Amino acid sequence: MTRAEMNWKIFRSVLPLIALVAFVYYTQSLKPDYKTKEPYLITDATDLFWRFQMNEGKELINQMVQIEGQVTELDSPLVIINHRIICSPYDEEIFIENIGDSIVIKGLCIGYDDLLEELRLDHVTKVLN
Repeated sequence: MTRAEMNWKIFRSVLPLIALVAFVYYTQSLKPDYKTKEPYLITDATDLFWRFQMNEGKELINQMVQIEGQVTELDSPLVIINHRIICSPYDEEIFIENIGDSIVIKGLCIGYDDLLEELRLDHVTKVLN
């Protein structure tokens, strides 16, 4: 076997490994970092919910929003703000809040349910003042 044939066999066996590493790196870079993403809208919880009730919130779907509201219910791992905004934490990050506390959060607005009159936020993180 010649040296060129031997080099080709080595290259051919290493090529799938190189392709796999490149694929994993590429797919990891596609994930957005929601903790550092800037909010599209900064408002309070009542105003945000009102926008969806009046059908003015369609442009906010799949956008980051920052809201301030009152914690009205805790349902592990969900935090419910102003009785109508259901927040799902980012990477199972748990908010240690008491019912009745005021909180500032940001999250990805994923949808509004007309029937139940609930707004859902995903990838929610607490904003430190």
